Amino acid sequence: MKHIYIASAVILNSKNELLLVRKKGSKYFQLTGGKMESDESEIETVIREVKEEIGLNVSMDQLTYLGEHQTQAVNEINTIVHGSIFIIQLNEEFEPNIANEIEELTWLNRNNYTKYQWAHLAEEFVQPWWLKLL
Repeated sequence: MKHIYIASAVILNSKNELLLVRKKGSKYFQLTGGKMESDESEIETVIREVKEEIGLNVSMDQLTYLGEHQTQAVNEINTIVHGSIFIIQLNEEFEPNIANEIEELTWLNRNNYTKYQWAHLAEEFVQPWWLKLL
C-alpha cells in the first residue's frame, strides 16, 4: 500500500457554502489542496495549492486547523491518503479561477450537496462537520 500526504482547505463563503473541485479525469469532487512537497509544512502546502488551483491568496492567519484524516485515495490505486485539513472562511465575495489540473468547481449547500460524488476524505471527515454548520 502506498501512502501520500496532503494538505487541503475547507473553503466556506459567507453563507457557509463549501467549495469543492474536480480534477481532470476524475469523477470525484474534493477539497482544494494537494500533495506536500518534501520541504513544505502543511500550512505552506495548503497556501500554495489554494493559490495554484483557484487563485485565492491566503495568509497563515486566515487558516484554522480542523484536523487530520486518513482514508483510501479515490484517484490512485492501492493508496492511503493522509490529509491535514484547514478551514478558510471567506468574509467577502471571491470568484475562484480554475487552474492547473482542476476541471470543474462548485459551491455546495444543503440543497445540492447530495448531487455530487465526494472524494472519501471530504465525505468522511468534512461533510459531517460541515452539515452541522448549516
